[in-house]
Amino acid sequence: MDKRLTKKEAIDFLSLDEKIFENYFRNACEFSCLKRETGNGRFYFNRTVLQKWLDDFRWRTIELNIADYQLCLDFALAQHFRGYVVSDWGTARQREFGQKLTNWIKGQLAEVAVKKFFKNEFDVEIELDFRIYDEIVPQDVIGVVEKRKTRSPKIGIGIKASKPKSAYLVLGENEISIKERRSDYYIYCRPDIPDDHLLRLTRNEVIKAVKDEPHFPIYKDKIPHFTPIKCEVVGFCSIDQLEKVSSIEGQTFDGNRYVRKSGMLSRSRKDWESLLKRL
Repeated sequence: MDKRLTKKEAIDFLSLDEKIFENYFRNACEFSCLKRETGNGRFYFNRTVLQKWLDDFRWRTIELNIADYQLCLDFALAQHFRGYVVSDWGTARQREFGQKLTNWIKGQLAEVAVKKFFKNEFDVEIELDFRIYDEIVPQDVIGVVEKRKTRSPKIGIGIKASKPKSAYLVLGENEISIKERRSDYYIYCRPDIPDDHLLRLTRNEVIKAVKDEPHFPIYKDKIPHFTPIKCEVVGFCSIDQLEKVSSIEGQTFDGNRYVRKSGMLSRSRKDWESLLKRL
């Protein structure tokens, strides 16, 4: 008989933050609990089911190195210095520099992760477009390399990124309602970029700047080094699988959004192979 785990044991087994576990379990449909017993309010989980989820999560998770990060940072800085204005989602407040940069880097890291995932797991090489445009370009995959020659994709693919805790692929209404911005399929990624990524990159310069200051001894051994960034290539869906909603658990939007729970995305090896055949 498969071992039954309590919720705490399941959290420890998967090595997930408790809030992420709750979001994946309750909102994302990533994994389910066993049927609850009458009069028993506790949640139990099948260890074999969790192990399968964990194995699947691991093979879809790509490690991004400092060169990958630098490529994405360069794109983000180019966007910033060209005067591109980004406001907070649903508000008129302009985001501050660090948040803007992080969001741009996160989005580009997702694209690089997908490219590496396709090459590592399926030996399919794609081309991404890191050029700067005046208008938003809907298709993130702009080429497929076959026999050293590049051809245009047969379908449009958009690559979207969010935080590791996020339970939904979410697209703005304009991304779907405006034909020129629409994609046929959307790939969802969850890059685990640390909040202090800029500090990690500039660690040596920061230490030089503050090493003679009075409080430096307190934190000199706590300034982190840059480490590879992991990015889960969560899965994908077609545009007609998106659900039009005005809210999701814990968030009400300022209009309509198109969403799909992460656990309901196509993600098996067979699913990916089918998508790549269409590409």
